[in-house]
Amino acid sequence: MAKVSYGAALAWLAQEAPGRIAAICGAQSITRRELDARSNRLARAYQALGVGPESRVTIALPNSLEFLVACMAVWKLGASPQPISARLPPKERDAILELSQPALIAGVRAADYPQLASVPPDFAPSAALSDAPLPDVVPQRVRTMTSGGSTGRPKLIVDLTPGLCDPELAENFMRPRGVALAPGPLYHAGPFIVAWQCILSGGTLVLMERFDAEQALALIERHGVDWVLFVPTMMQRIAKLPADVRNKYDLASLRRVMCSGAPSPVWLKRFWIEWLGAEKIYEAYGGTERIAGTVIDGVEWLAHPGSVGKPPPGRMMRAQRADGTLCAP
Repeated sequence: MAKVSYGAALAWLAQEAPGRIAAICGAQSITRRELDARSNRLARAYQALGVGPESRVTIALPNSLEFLVACMAVWKLGASPQPISARLPPKERDAILELSQPALIAGVRAADYPQLASVPPDFAPSAALSDAPLPDVVPQRVRTMTSGGSTGRPKLIVDLTPGLCDPELAENFMRPRGVALAPGPLYHAGPFIVAWQCILSGGTLVLMERFDAEQALALIERHGVDWVLFVPTMMQRIAKLPADVRNKYDLASLRRVMCSGAPSPVWLKRFWIEWLGAEKIYEAYGGTERIAGTVIDGVEWLAHPGSVGKPPPGRMMRAQRADGTLCAP
């Protein structure tokens, strides 16, 4: 089908299979229908607090189903979610908010920011608010991530991509109606993007509240996870598990292990290739800034150890001098 807004995509999925699980986090799960209805009601609560098209909403919530409902509510109003760590020290959070100037902060006490509209953690909108569909709107800035870069000062990375997708088309080489594991915090670009690529293409997201090496393997086996995104630190922790612990879990469902977020040591990449097979091990670079990006699989990596690959189709990278002339390869 043609691309539609994120809100329309979720509504279509909720009609197609309302009882299918959209996401699992800890002992909780949420169906497509529940995610659609709950985000409709929450969107109306956010709207009453001043959120509308082109707004930015800071989401200071931990990995949770509540986080997912909040993001979808923001998109249904044509606004941009701007996730940050729920554990940020006030000084760092204040510096981000000074840049962001959000219409609303989700996940803080009203006393902390009396000058801004806010809702606390575990906020429940009034049951009197309708959970019926809202007018369809396409968010023009799909997300606003934060980064400190090398300066230590916060910056906002505004993704100018509109919030459109085809709910019948799996993205990022995911399996249609597959199961993806997001073990990292959703205020980082990689886990955030993967989570929504999975949900909005009809898959089931398995979201970890916090990373634990052995628990990640247990979740892969329990839920038949076929796609996972790790950062090298997570892969190192798994690699350093005792062999009898690591090998007691059945990981046959895994089709793709993606690594991103930091350089992957050569020894670590070789370990995973030897353990699970080169055809399953991938690495990506450049996901946060969304300017270009590269990807490489394990087979190509064995021929070019240390490489982060080439831009995928539709993207281009080039290195140029200060005067604009191209550098040699």
